[in-house]
Amino acid sequence: MIQINLLPLESFRQTSSGRLLVAIFCLTMVGVGLALYLYYSVFMSPLLDELKAKEQSINQGLAKAKGQTALALKKATTFVEDMVKVAVISDLEERRRDQTRLFMAIADQVINQASWLVSCSHDKGVARIKGMAIDHEVVANFLSRLQGLSVLRNVDLLRAAEDTVINGVSLVTFEISAQTTFQDSSLIADGLPSDTLPPRETLVKIVTLAAPNLAEALKPKLDGKKKL
Repeated sequence: MIQINLLPLESFRQTSSGRLLVAIFCLTMVGVGLALYLYYSVFMSPLLDELKAKEQSINQGLAKAKGQTALALKKATTFVEDMVKVAVISDLEERRRDQTRLFMAIADQVINQASWLVSCSHDKGVARIKGMAIDHEVVANFLSRLQGLSVLRNVDLLRAAEDTVINGVSLVTFEISAQTTFQDSSLIADGLPSDTLPPRETLVKIVTLAAPNLAEALKPKLDGKKKL
């Protein structure tokens, strides 16, 4: 009786089948890897390059915008500083003219041959007038005429006394105080449309868009009345 051992043959078959499966798996993985590489090369790589180009363009745009913003803020700051200087100079010039008009208006109220001004001063919004008159009635009349001036308010007779004699004529010396009120400088309030300078309110709104802090600093400097 002949006996054949088939175990080595079966073992060989199993080994060959396992190697075949491994080979198929390896080939499959290589194919998948190659497919992924081709997909990345053909589709993903150009898309990533495009996204990187867009990102670079956006960053350049942001850097340019930041530079333009900084330049605009610098120009706005310089403009506001110049406007403040112009406002101060304009207001001082307007107040100087106001004082001239004030003294002329007071002088026009003097009753000729019956009263005379000795001195007239103006400081910190208060006018002080010293003079002489032939009697108290003339002083009262002069006081009433001063009260009718639009640039004066709270006109007050501080002193009136018949205590001076000149060439044998007894005279009344008097002293009057009054608060002054002047209009704001029209240059800043109304602007100069012919020179593209907007009015104050429009100017503040424009500056607020660029830099709110500058606009806040601008308001008190251009607003309110000066007392000299």
